[in-house]
Amino acid sequence: MTVLLPFVINAGLNFVLGLLIAYFLGPAEFGRYAIGAAMLVLLNTALLDWIRLSAVRFYSQKTREEQPQIRATLDVLSAGITLALCGILVAAVVAGVDFGLPVMLVAGSVLGGICAGLFDYHGAIARARFLDAAYARLIIVKNVLALLLMVGGAWWTRDATVVMFGGVLSAMAALLAVRRALADGPLAWSAARRDLASDFARYALPIVGANAIYSLIPLLNRSLLADSNGFAEAGYFSLAADMGLRLFGMLATTLEIVMLREVLRLDETKGVRAAQKRIAANFVIVLMVSLPVAAGLFLVLPAFEALLVPAKFHGHFSGYLQLLLPGLVALAVFAAGIYPVFLLGKRTGLVTLAALAGLLVNLALVFAAGALGPERYALGQTLSFLVVLAITGWVGLRSLPVSLNWREIGIIVAAVIAMAIVVWPLSGRLSPMPELLLQGTLGLAVYGGLMLTFDVARCRTLLRLWLAMRKSRR
Repeated sequence: MTVLLPFVINAGLNFVLGLLIAYFLGPAEFGRYAIGAAMLVLLNTALLDWIRLSAVRFYSQKTREEQPQIRATLDVLSAGITLALCGILVAAVVAGVDFGLPVMLVAGSVLGGICAGLFDYHGAIARARFLDAAYARLIIVKNVLALLLMVGGAWWTRDATVVMFGGVLSAMAALLAVRRALADGPLAWSAARRDLASDFARYALPIVGANAIYSLIPLLNRSLLADSNGFAEAGYFSLAADMGLRLFGMLATTLEIVMLREVLRLDETKGVRAAQKRIAANFVIVLMVSLPVAAGLFLVLPAFEALLVPAKFHGHFSGYLQLLLPGLVALAVFAAGIYPVFLLGKRTGLVTLAALAGLLVNLALVFAAGALGPERYALGQTLSFLVVLAITGWVGLRSLPVSLNWREIGIIVAAVIAMAIVVWPLSGRLSPMPELLLQGTLGLAVYGGLMLTFDVARCRTLLRLWLAMRKSRR
């Protein structure tokens, strides 16, 4: 349970972080910041994320003791790519390359992408070794400092570049805070093995290709929207997209942390069939968490916007987020529920093809549906993620040795509908704070009560066991 606490804190701080930065920067400057942040994500995903993925799949406490060359190779790869990117950045700045954005904003994006990659890699190392305390320290230090430095920079300067560098400093400080706890030993270039690096690349690069395409879609849409409608409109769209991606991205990652390492442990100890059965069971849990979160956010969106979203973004935020929600929940279901099938089977090529199909759908809608106005960028992103879910879900779930529990999935859908029937009439009836609290309480009571009543994913049974254990310890 220790590993869950930092994610609860992380999700809350990330939400607050984005809203406060938008509040102090305003729509136009936030639009510039959002494009820089999308560049950061794309750079991290395309060039560094394959090292994190390789650590998740190939590094563990067992391999740490029996195959130290794995960690050595991972460390050398991360250090080499970091040095190469820094060198390319310096050369580009000295040569006077025109980036189309302020040079320092681009520099902040590149350095931020490097730090984000190193942060994610060390987080994977901590999770692989079950060092929950170190992992919690990594997450908490980074997010607390990001809140102070990035929001403080936005308040003090109203400058997107300063905000970007605040993120760089916060990630660097977090890495320094866990350096000793996560180190296996001094960096040894000679211990790294070329054949292992090739194995990592063959395994992870198809996944990286897919993830890079997912990251490219928001960057393309924000840049194109800024060109056609200005940075302010890009800022409106980006705040809704960022808040949604943060929420559902963290939701998917939290589910992955809780469930994926057990899948990999089963694969290592009991074989692939046992691990595949766990994936099928986990898929129900993913739906049980993701669907009510999406429906609940849609239901409380008017009160949420009125209460928490900066006034300059009102109307635009809810309009864009409503269009983005189906795609966001599709992305979360794919990442937490279906992606482990391809990760376990090391059959990641299809994931890249699905992402490419999603990108083509996005571009087709953006360029062919000009009559829809700025909303077409949100619809394009949503349709692209739905296409990815449809393709990977059809192939991945059919490859499992057991079928899904359709009875429980039906109960989940019915419970979400029941929650909506109870909560929807309350919209606009009260002032934002009591309305949001009442909607949240009633929604949780209705949905949670139905999950416990029908013991979906054995939640009632597990709750009873947990209560019995607490009682026996007294």
